[in-house]
Amino acid sequence: MPPPATYNRRTGRRSPGARSRTPPPPITVREYEDLTGLQEDEKRDLERFALERASEEKGERQASVLTLQHGKLRTQNYVGIIETRQGRVIEILPKVDLAQGETDQREGTRHVFMNMLRDWRGLGETPWNDAGIRDMRRFDMLEAFIHLFLANVILLTRRGLARAYRTQEANLACLRGRILFPQHIRENLVDRSRFYVGFDEFTADRPANRLIHSALQRLMGIARHPANRQRLHQLRILFSSVPLSTNLNADRARHQVDRSMRQYDAVMPWVELFLFGHGLATFAGSHVNRALLFPMQDVFEDFVTAALRRYQQDFAVHSQGTGQHLAIDDRDQEWFYLKPDIVLQERGQNRFILDAKWKRLDPSERNHNIKQPDVYQLFAYGRRYGCRRVALVYPQTAAFRKTLRFRFQDEPALELACFPFNVENPGGTVSALMQELRR
Repeated sequence: MPPPATYNRRTGRRSPGARSRTPPPPITVREYEDLTGLQEDEKRDLERFALERASEEKGERQASVLTLQHGKLRTQNYVGIIETRQGRVIEILPKVDLAQGETDQREGTRHVFMNMLRDWRGLGETPWNDAGIRDMRRFDMLEAFIHLFLANVILLTRRGLARAYRTQEANLACLRGRILFPQHIRENLVDRSRFYVGFDEFTADRPANRLIHSALQRLMGIARHPANRQRLHQLRILFSSVPLSTNLNADRARHQVDRSMRQYDAVMPWVELFLFGHGLATFAGSHVNRALLFPMQDVFEDFVTAALRRYQQDFAVHSQGTGQHLAIDDRDQEWFYLKPDIVLQERGQNRFILDAKWKRLDPSERNHNIKQPDVYQLFAYGRRYGCRRVALVYPQTAAFRKTLRFRFQDEPALELACFPFNVENPGGTVSALMQELRR
């Protein structure tokens, strides 16, 4: 007798000939912690994944996903989930210092990260509210992402699935559309009770809807949380009139967003993830099932920018520069485009330059772990933009709760502040930052 079948978590289907087994329990770690508790085959796959990613990212600004040093795997500044080929989910949480009294550190950290993630540019127009983030605290990160995708699909169905007219031909017992006489004579020469007709049907059978339905089916073999599985069953019923995609790549190529499909913008990036294994901040590889990882430097930068736009109205907030260059050559051509993270303008004038850095300052380290290239960069920004004060914004930690202030020796009128940003209280932190900048 052959061994029983088991689920393939990549495809969502049962694969014959494999012995059924329970997936290994999940592992939760934080940034820059050693990854332990792995089986030998899992450790070997993740070592290869780390080396593969390191070779691809050589020379890039962002760090590797995992590093391998002295035979130990260590997480870096990417946060999210990695699922091994053996089915184990590894959850990587950001390294933040929560307020005292938080009973469940993992749940609290996950809540903070989800709150930060809703402002990340990579998720586009994903509608997150505070209630939705609180609901996702009880999920691990993979289930939270599935929950978010399903919430967007539910919102899409409430607005109505996109439909289009499609010409069809059929031999019917009633007259519908127009008679196609050559086919009608060929098919109904004897049986005159039928009509071979061509007609336009207003149908939801479109590439995007087929891809969404296929993603829902695939998640049936991945989702474990009862709430997510219940939503999946409900949505499968709503999509029962839409066939599954028979050619994912072809439907992906044919999918086009027109004015009637703007509501699909929040859904299709997740379809790209769950069906094709890329998009958002994902990493493809032959050594893991899937990896959904977010660069914390970019997440923090977008979170600080969004907080400044949300909690103050005195300044216009511009991200990634305002068109300035550092130098000109002898032909008056501009060189070295400047791209500060955040520029605060008042009445069209540049007032303050801010640079968000996802780094932990430590008084025991040289220069508190403030990197000199970051200071040189802020000095160049301040001089070129004509600002009186510039600031490096770091996440607040137990060792870094007070602002550090400096004056540049060659430019005493230009001041530098290293400001702690409390990711648990962005509103109060923005108010304190405005007072610091105006002092």
